[in-house]
Amino acid sequence: MGQGRIAIMSNAGGTGKTTLAANIAYQLARLGKSVCLIGCDPNGSLALFVGLEDPVDKAETLSKVLSPDFDGDWPLLPVWRDKVNSVDAVLGGLHLFEATKQLDQDPRGAYLLSDSLEDHPLPHDYLLFDCPGTVERYHEVALCGCSHILVTLRPEYKDVDAGFKLINWIYDWQKRLRLKPARKILGVVINGFDRNTAMHREIMGNDPDFSLPIALESMDLALLKSLPFSRQLRNSSANGVPLGLWRPGDDINIQFKEIAQRIVEEVEDA
Repeated sequence: MGQGRIAIMSNAGGTGKTTLAANIAYQLARLGKSVCLIGCDPNGSLALFVGLEDPVDKAETLSKVLSPDFDGDWPLLPVWRDKVNSVDAVLGGLHLFEATKQLDQDPRGAYLLSDSLEDHPLPHDYLLFDCPGTVERYHEVALCGCSHILVTLRPEYKDVDAGFKLINWIYDWQKRLRLKPARKILGVVINGFDRNTAMHREIMGNDPDFSLPIALESMDLALLKSLPFSRQLRNSSANGVPLGLWRPGDDINIQFKEIAQRIVEEVEDA
């Protein structure tokens, strides 16, 4: 089995990328897999969601890895070690704004993370790239570095529109960057579905003029899960732990586990 490198992407803020990354990481660990969360977002929300302090020095972040003279000393930080032994993190944060200059100036800017992973491989079974909220340079970096992609969005008209623009961007930029093999989109995860909201029901319904499931099926893309709005999920993220540690009995944990299992099946059957 090769290493699974999953980029979690969206084209809108607040769609639950970091929430998804943290909870999938935990569920993968429960399946006996080792995981490294990699923060590709200059906003740096990953630190909060896994219970770590914001990094002070750029040597403590992904910025170090994106240097052309990176020596392989990954700035790994252990996560949730009192409960699991196989999850680490490489944090993003504000230093990535400065690193953007390096990406723009280096002829292999978009490939710097991919190059570092090739020259200095991480030992983990799975890498999860937590991407920014809108398409930018770090989406290119993650696209080059990943093997698979998860798209997450909210059931709102503008988010769905942005989501399809992201999917088109992924297909277009794979060609532009000449990525071989092509990065596979595992599917779409809906976050914050509320069946009491008419717009949500319409988007997730059977009307071909509005139905997201029908549109995805026509593109041969899977709708993996529709995660409900959950205050407990928000509370767990704010406290730096996955829902599986915050509220182990919550049914949403089953959905995160199923997503993790789908990832394992896709990667290990490839």
